[in-house]
Amino acid sequence: MSTTLIPVDPAATPLRSSRLLTISASLLPEEITIARRARKARNWVIVALVLAACVCAAWFAYAYHDKQQAEEELTEATNTVIRLQHDQRGFAETVRVQSDTTLLGQQLKTAMGKDLDWAAMLNTLRTAGIPSGVKVTGVNGTLDREGAEASKAKSMPGASTVTTVGGVVVTGTAPDKKAVASYVDALGKQTVLSNPYVTSVASMDDGGVSFSLKAGITNNALCGRFTTTCKSTGGN
Repeated sequence: MSTTLIPVDPAATPLRSSRLLTISASLLPEEITIARRARKARNWVIVALVLAACVCAAWFAYAYHDKQQAEEELTEATNTVIRLQHDQRGFAETVRVQSDTTLLGQQLKTAMGKDLDWAAMLNTLRTAGIPSGVKVTGVNGTLDREGAEASKAKSMPGASTVTTVGGVVVTGTAPDKKAVASYVDALGKQTVLSNPYVTSVASMDDGGVSFSLKAGITNNALCGRFTTTCKSTGGN
């Protein structure tokens, strides 16, 4: 007796017969998909708006805090000013005296603007004549009322026209006319004088001469306690 074996079809095995097909399809309507996407986008927009509102609220709180702090500082400063003003009343007399002193100083500076150190001027006139043996016997000086720009020095041939504030007349004695000329040259080098010139020369019995000269007083000679500090010019 013989048996015939029939091969089993591989396609008909239990494993192949129970395997699912890898085929998928979306059966949701398109309207539902669009609605889900819209809800998701709306949620993100709401989150962004909430975050922006939180940032704005934090900034407002910070600004309000700074404003409150500034107002407190302003109030404290105002109270300090009021307190100092109240305390200042005790020094009102001192403040008034200081103000009066300042005003007086300004008035004196204006009033003494044409002040001149005549002692220094006399010293200049005397020491300038020592090298040539000139002795000053008299000095007559005046200042112009109009001030520093009052007039120009009297013009002589070749003389400069320096702005002057007054004039001086000098009388004295000298060994000879050459000494007088040397004295005039020495005065011409002084910054406080300008255009010195001889007005008269006369012989004396002892062999010397007497003379008289005029010179202009320049702005450099103006000084005083309440204006420019005076500096002795000496024989410079």
